[in-house]
Amino acid sequence: MPPRKKFINTINCSNYDIPVFCPAIYDYKVNFSNAQVNEFGQNKDEFVNAVKKEIRALNSEIVTCGYDIYNVEAEALGSKIMRDKANIFPEVLKPLIYHLDDIGKLPVFTELKGRMSLYIDITKTLKEQFKDEVYFRGAVSGPFSLAGRIYDKEKLILDTILNPQGVTKLLEYCTEVILTYIRGYLEKNQDVVVFDSLASPPLISPEIYRDLIFPFHKNIYNFLQDEGVEIRPLIMGGNTLPILEFLSGTGANQLLLDYNIPLGEMEKAIKKYKLAFRINIDPDLIARSNLVQLGNHLRKVKEIIGHKTNLLIGTGILMKDVPLENIQYIRNFLNREYKTMPNKSA
Repeated sequence: MPPRKKFINTINCSNYDIPVFCPAIYDYKVNFSNAQVNEFGQNKDEFVNAVKKEIRALNSEIVTCGYDIYNVEAEALGSKIMRDKANIFPEVLKPLIYHLDDIGKLPVFTELKGRMSLYIDITKTLKEQFKDEVYFRGAVSGPFSLAGRIYDKEKLILDTILNPQGVTKLLEYCTEVILTYIRGYLEKNQDVVVFDSLASPPLISPEIYRDLIFPFHKNIYNFLQDEGVEIRPLIMGGNTLPILEFLSGTGANQLLLDYNIPLGEMEKAIKKYKLAFRINIDPDLIARSNLVQLGNHLRKVKEIIGHKTNLLIGTGILMKDVPLENIQYIRNFLNREYKTMPNKSA
């Protein structure tokens, strides 16, 4: 079955096949390249070749064509990004604004800039080369995470309480930037996944999420629905359990249950909501365990969560030093231990 069709079946709670494996291979992609971490993600051919190696190494069904994900939009707005060989996660050198009263000084943004066109072109090229063999999608920052790049992150979180009106104006600006980027992908017939982990508890309370951030997530996903986009993931790390009721109302049809959530609570959520859930395996466990320990944990996951028809299995963000064979082991475990279930409606 083509991976994209399998993903759609999962969204519709009708994937009776082996669960889709979605490892968080974003910055880890540099391992499939000869480039240094501070140089990778700038060149199309190098990136495409690295993704091809990734696909061969992992027999990938799904690939997110992103690197340095949370900095792309900020850089397009004029932020300077610090990159060095020792740090796989580049950081913004300094905020574009220091006060919410200065939102009007941010640049007018109506067209693609920076690396945006690069990643849209990469995604298009890979999709054309692999056809239906692999499902590709682009990576886009969510509005709150983008706000925390162009404005001081700690002040942003504090201002959700002290100055919610100012934060709302900043989120309006960030949402328009993100929609411009998304339109660029859609014009090339590419799907996207939105990442907004800064908006997740415990950093943000459920009430603040509901009142301040939810309307902007809903705006983005209403747009995607209006455009006829079938697969609409919203990826937020952290403990999303306190806000699942709100997230399920955004219009996103695939959510994340991160590795810090107890397996039993994951199982309850997957049963309760009629949309797809990616559950994450702890990336530190993947990095530090031997294959016997990893296998024991995966069997525990299967025992508690079971073989749900709306289940995807993924990982937390994989660092550069994670052994490739451990990621391959998870892929092989799924193929070996999860068998195709009978379709009761057939």
